[in-house]
Amino acid sequence: QEQDAMGMTSMIREVQELAEKFKVEEDEQYISPYAHLEKATVLQEARIFHDPTAVRENPRKCCTVIAQLLHLQNTGQYMSSTEATEVFFGV
Repeated sequence: QEQDAMGMTSMIREVQELAEKFKVEEDEQYISPYAHLEKATVLQEARIFHDPTAVRENPRKCCTVIAQLLHLQNTGQYMSSTEATEVFFGV
């Protein structure tokens, strides 16, 4: 029983060390790479979808623009019906 207690103690110590290793500091905050997006800029970049050659040759850029559009939507920056229609038919 004494050996079980020692095993449990070492396991608890190991878990505590792991928790310290992966602990996030209080003043460290995650900042989204899309935190400073401007809606007008993203809508301008979304015009890439009007050019089939650009879409075919630059899929990474297209994925980035779609992610930016989703970020704007998820942060409450809604588009007017005209903006939404232009993006919808562009994609």
